[in-house]
Amino acid sequence: MLLILGAALAGGLILNVMPCVLPILTLKAFSVVEHAKHQPAARRAHGLAYTAGTVSLFLAIAGVVVALKSVGKHYAWGQQFQYPPFVAALTTLVFVFALNALGVFEILLSAQGGEGKDDKVWGSLVNGWFAALMSTPCSAPFVGGTVTYTLLPTTTRPQTFLIFGVMGFGLALPYLALTFIPRLSELLPKPGPWMERVKQVMGFTLLGTTIWLYGTFQAQIKPAAANWFLCFLLAIAVAFWLAHNFGSIQHSTARRWLVRLIATTGVVISFKTMVSFEKMPAAAISGVVEPVTKDGRIVWAPYNATQVTSSHARMRPVFLDFTAEWCASCKVNERAFLETNTVRSALERTQILPMKVDMTNENDEQQALLDDKFFKGKGRNGIPAYVVWFPDGSFDLLPEVITAEMVESHLNDASKKYPADKFRAN
Repeated sequence: MLLILGAALAGGLILNVMPCVLPILTLKAFSVVEHAKHQPAARRAHGLAYTAGTVSLFLAIAGVVVALKSVGKHYAWGQQFQYPPFVAALTTLVFVFALNALGVFEILLSAQGGEGKDDKVWGSLVNGWFAALMSTPCSAPFVGGTVTYTLLPTTTRPQTFLIFGVMGFGLALPYLALTFIPRLSELLPKPGPWMERVKQVMGFTLLGTTIWLYGTFQAQIKPAAANWFLCFLLAIAVAFWLAHNFGSIQHSTARRWLVRLIATTGVVISFKTMVSFEKMPAAAISGVVEPVTKDGRIVWAPYNATQVTSSHARMRPVFLDFTAEWCASCKVNERAFLETNTVRSALERTQILPMKVDMTNENDEQQALLDDKFFKGKGRNGIPAYVVWFPDGSFDLLPEVITAEMVESHLNDASKKYPADKFRAN
């Protein structure tokens, strides 16, 4: 059990540098610098509040895991991003944080309040929740294995909560250390006018995160619904601007409440009339065999069980890329390691069929393929995942962290067993 807890702590630490959490690192760094002017006790209070946020969110995930396990189902890391309402809610939240950082309105969160009554410790709690939420679409070393351990029949409920709690603590640990160890915080620059510029840069990074999340939402629902959701985000922006400029602290209490009521009513009406979660119909799969590369790009066939069977009947292996629009690690790997000359040349040489398994939306068949066949007994959970599937039914599961050279090596090994000149005719 100590080994699992160590892995959970390491996984939480590593999540701090994963692509989905990087935009939040600016928030955390800004907060640490701002807190440099506080008394040590106040800094420690913010560190503890932030830690309480990350740990409580991970404990909530543990509750979901326990609930699903009790009814015979299981949780895959990042699975909540397969549901458009969740993606829409998180997109809206990140957009609101971006507006706040860009100065459209002000929320007195911990990173922005001053010493004294405006120094809101609860803001650090919110930042902890926010960072934990943003970490969930990323898979990191040790995370998959520890989540898989919680799904075992022998893992008790208290152990599940303990494992997720430790993982949340690992996510918070760097920030907690900065607030508790003065020598570490002294390495950071002193507060000054430059912080306003950093805050604005933060806003743009959060807008970039909003665009990424919206791309996931857009891939899950009908185009008209996606367009109307943009109108809803505009309504959100107008409502916060209205409340800040015409119902702020310098106005009378009656006016503040009236303006906030108007803004809130506008948001509610906009949500009711503009937001829809009508999903895109499943795209038809032709099954036509394309070349493995074309115009300098890999030609990924969409996952099709029939096409896999047909390819295996020809003694041709299949290279599966389990990915999703919401998986930041997947997108980084695709650009940095898969869509490279090294991998393209290997695919052209081996003629192994590249096939993309899109997990953006919920799909029981694809989830079962991943969990019940490729991950079974491997201590893995969540995506990205890369598999070379052989005609005899065996497979080669690549590690969570890949390089182009690693993928090339696995493709070459597969080609030695099933050379392209031995493929059978259609």
